[in-house]
Amino acid sequence: MIELRSDFLARPTSEMVHAMARAAEIPGGFGMREDPTVSRLEALAAEILGKQDALFVPTCMMANQIALHLRCRPGEIFLTEADAHVVTSESAAASALSGAMPQLLPAAGGALDIEALAAALGPVDAQRARPTVVMQENTHVRSGGRVIALDHMRQVYYLARAHGVPVHLDGARIFNAATALGCPASDLAAQADTVSFNLNKGLCAPVGAILAGPHEAIAEAERVRQMFGGGWRPAGILAAAGIVALQTMISRLSEDHAQARCLVEGLAAQDGVVVDPAATETNIVLARPLSMNPMTLAAALAKRGVHVLPFGQYIRLVTHREINADAVETTLEAFRAVLAGENHDLSARR
Repeated sequence: MIELRSDFLARPTSEMVHAMARAAEIPGGFGMREDPTVSRLEALAAEILGKQDALFVPTCMMANQIALHLRCRPGEIFLTEADAHVVTSESAAASALSGAMPQLLPAAGGALDIEALAAALGPVDAQRARPTVVMQENTHVRSGGRVIALDHMRQVYYLARAHGVPVHLDGARIFNAATALGCPASDLAAQADTVSFNLNKGLCAPVGAILAGPHEAIAEAERVRQMFGGGWRPAGILAAAGIVALQTMISRLSEDHAQARCLVEGLAAQDGVVVDPAATETNIVLARPLSMNPMTLAAALAKRGVHVLPFGQYIRLVTHREINADAVETTLEAFRAVLAGENHDLSARR
């Protein structure tokens, strides 16, 4: 089976498994942040991102929602765009948990329109909700893992800070973005007050995420995490895998990007499906079937052992450490066979 639906389905490495087994023998702490392995993970994450402190949480969605709750009171708004993960895939949690609503700004590939942002940050009055945080997402999942340029992120950050509004970066795949841009993740994190990222996507840890930021924000985030049901204990076993992920998996993300490029170039040479090689910047490929329904195409590929995700009008393929050159070629062969079968059926009906 070739698993391309998401990189969170990649299994942990043997080094991670061994680290978890060793951590299971270490006594954990009773307090929320006493566990020594968790403390090591949080300190390492903060150091890598250039932030004062970090908090280990179950999911990146929870990290995003904690960050919003730190800034938003009921009736206030946060500024983002319509295809942001926090809008499309977090079950309106900001409204339910914090009483906050998104104000959706125009964007291209996840990059907020600067003029629209400036207007939204302008003076408010008694009839309009007050914006209390700006959210960016890098990489941007709905556009197929597109990367927001560092200069653009810097413009957003400076503009928001000039109006006294903090910025949160949903950096679920921040290390993919940094790899594509050829810069350290800390450069991207510097363009936000708080940053979240996944440990279990391209980094292949079994579960977990990080919220990083100033000491005072993370201290309050610990309370909010508990309120949201994320005060997990013991967490050292999972944190051990996260440490290995940060130490060993960031440097190999370029391999995933290379396999994604091979996929998109192979699909571009096939009839019956449309891709945009220029839009494949990291480890996500979006392919649009020309005549077959995406769900039908996904089901046909699954019968051949290739699992992809119907994604609106597209099929989504996400590379990770278990997708090598052989897996890419097998995937392309499966596409050729399925699409050729469709063309044969169409010719027969004519």
